Amino acid sequence: MARRRSVFVPLFALALVAAFGWVYFGPHLALKKLQAAAESGDIEAMNELVDFPALRTSVKENAKTAVSRELSNRTRLPGVGAIGGILAGRVVNPVVDLAVTPSGVAALTSGRLPGGRDDDGAKRPGVPKELKRKLGYVGMGRFEVRYVDRESGDERIALIMRRDGLNWKLTGVRFVEAQTR
Repeated sequence: MARRRSVFVPLFALALVAAFGWVYFGPHLALKKLQAAAESGDIEAMNELVDFPALRTSVKENAKTAVSRELSNRTRLPGVGAIGGILAGRVVNPVVDLAVTPSGVAALTSGRLPGGRDDDGAKRPGVPKELKRKLGYVGMGRFEVRYVDRESGDERIALIMRRDGLNWKLTGVRFVEAQTR
């Protein structure tokens, strides 16, 4: 009886450590798989790692916020930003649907905006030299990958991953330009 207990305790401890490691490093592994799938254009793998409807919604909201904020700043008239946000939806929605693609996700996972001035369409692996990546949990079921400027420390873009059972999926993005200006 004592022998069974002595074997069970180390096995249980090992299983517990392995489970903790899987839970902790899960988003890191999912991000690495996502980057590899995005760079190689593996659409099946990307469908498993990206919640495209949620990502499209997130990008649309960022774009609408940026347009309404820009209109408010330029016109200085009350209510113009809200009207601009509504009108922006008519223009932004089809554009976002075309931009949130495997190549767009590849740009995002490298800290670049899809179709932006810093995305020349080339498949450049890795993060640009002027950016550094900061990874971290924001709660138990949310993980953020933040791309910040090396010199100023200002965040440029953040990818939001959420737990989906035992796996993680890219579900959102935060463009700083859409929030502050």
